Amino acid sequence: MIIDAQYFKSKELYIPNSVAQPNIGSASPSALLQLNEEIDSIEHQLLLDMLGYAQTTELKDQFELIDGEFVWKIGALQKWIDLVDGKDEWRGLRYTIGGKKVSVIAYYVFFQYLGLDYNQYTTNGMQISKVENSITQDPSIKQVSVWNRFIKMYIGDNWNNNVTISTNWNGAYLSYLKNDSNELSVYDFLSNNRDVYDISYFVTKRPLNYFGI
Repeated sequence: MIIDAQYFKSKELYIPNSVAQPNIGSASPSALLQLNEEIDSIEHQLLLDMLGYAQTTELKDQFELIDGEFVWKIGALQKWIDLVDGKDEWRGLRYTIGGKKVSVIAYYVFFQYLGLDYNQYTTNGMQISKVENSITQDPSIKQVSVWNRFIKMYIGDNWNNNVTISTNWNGAYLSYLKNDSNELSVYDFLSNNRDVYDISYFVTKRPLNYFGI
């Protein structure tokens, strides 16, 4: 995995059980283990949307699991290190500000996880948990805020401005007008380095409003 539960400790993207709890002798999987499994699955979905299957497979093959943590293999390809950990003005798919771990992947995972966690599937259908003396709040407002932050990091905040999209017959070329943002998006970096990365698989995504549109 590129990210793990450590990216979900901050208030903005806080997920319960993102910190390991003492083992009390239960044979069932820990909440932290289950959370990391969900993160791994959702992260993989996003990487496929960025890179397609072959490049995603190659990227994930650059990591090895040591003492419960995924680290770069010795001799890992530099192009994947650049994409993940940054190069020049590109911060990377993950980075740290102070002691806070930040990642475009984390925003995507949180959006998807919040939606999954809000509903629980039972034999009676989809149900929403209700806790005594609590008020249920629709998570859509939080989701929209997080999703639109993800969009800015993923493809740039060009959607409120004029956008030029040009494509060849197989969709391999996309070009977006830049606005006044100085933060490179994932698409910016991949597009600027199209001689290194195949961007023909890149899936565009759009911002949401509070009506889910």
